[in-house]
Amino acid sequence: MTVSFALLMERLWQSDSPETTRDIILSLGFNGLVFQRWSPDYIENWEGRIAEGFLEHYYGAQLDQHCPIAKAIHTWSRSYTFTQARSQPGADTENAQRVERLFQQFGMQDGVVLLTGPNNLRSSVILTSSGPVDKEFEMFGGMLYFAADKLTRQLGPGHPLLTHVPRENPTLSEMQTKILQMQIDHPELSKNEMALALGLSPKTLHAHHKKIAKKNGVTTFAGAVIKKLKES
Repeated sequence: MTVSFALLMERLWQSDSPETTRDIILSLGFNGLVFQRWSPDYIENWEGRIAEGFLEHYYGAQLDQHCPIAKAIHTWSRSYTFTQARSQPGADTENAQRVERLFQQFGMQDGVVLLTGPNNLRSSVILTSSGPVDKEFEMFGGMLYFAADKLTRQLGPGHPLLTHVPRENPTLSEMQTKILQMQIDHPELSKNEMALALGLSPKTLHAHHKKIAKKNGVTTFAGAVIKKLKES
């Protein structure tokens, strides 16, 4: 760390935006940050900084269902490192190893999950790192929790930075189902060619792509295609 603990705390106190708080947290040596909040009906998500393509692979291949880090979020009441979650009995399965390989592929060897928010609106700040974080978590755990709590308050429910995803993904419309299947059956078509074949404008097709991704709980249309292929 290149600046003092006291200076970092002062910067956190003065931070007036989620982006500034994120940058202060990442200055401790982390390479990624994701914020999530869960209510009974929806998940709010902010990809503060994450390796491009990671979430498409993670959710598209449904690895979140086997991830010991994600499982701990919903069952533990304390903050923890990725290593601690992976070391729990039953976590060392073939699918869990697939998850770990994906994290390593994207430069996320370890990380920290900081649980915040009230029980009825639980939130987490997920930090990733290219190396072990045990020492940093032990040394700066209090500061990290303070920063995570500040970020949670800055990203109040409905904040424009948050992506709002229903916990139970709505059914695709007939047109959206057709668009998704056409992409799978005819990947050689350009977006303009596909729009023409469907009787849509390219702009309307793009709007459908965004809705399909959201309904599938992923961030891009490509992620929705990958998820559909895995399910098939």
